[in-house]
Amino acid sequence: MLFSPPCRWRTPVLDALEANGRKWRVVFDSTSLAAVQAAVRAGLGAAALLPACVEPGTAAYGGLPELPDVELGLIRRPRRAGTEGDPLIDAVEDVLRRLV
Repeated sequence: MLFSPPCRWRTPVLDALEANGRKWRVVFDSTSLAAVQAAVRAGLGAAALLPACVEPGTAAYGGLPELPDVELGLIRRPRRAGTEGDPLIDAVEDVLRRLV
């Protein structure tokens, strides 16, 4: 399972599989993390996910190639003086900062 284009990690993941001679085919792709996780839970195949996105009890596959690092970023408009900002955006920013 993969994230749909324009996911920047999609090509490096497929390149790593090709470079290691691993046979593969895309059986599912989505822009939704929840959908990719559901497809993994349903046993449709494997997905390359950040450790924080791997659900408890999900099996890890051995023998797969090392994957390259991926750069994550969040662009947000400057907070206006006296405002707290969007709580959802604040939460995403907090998670990204903890992943570094």
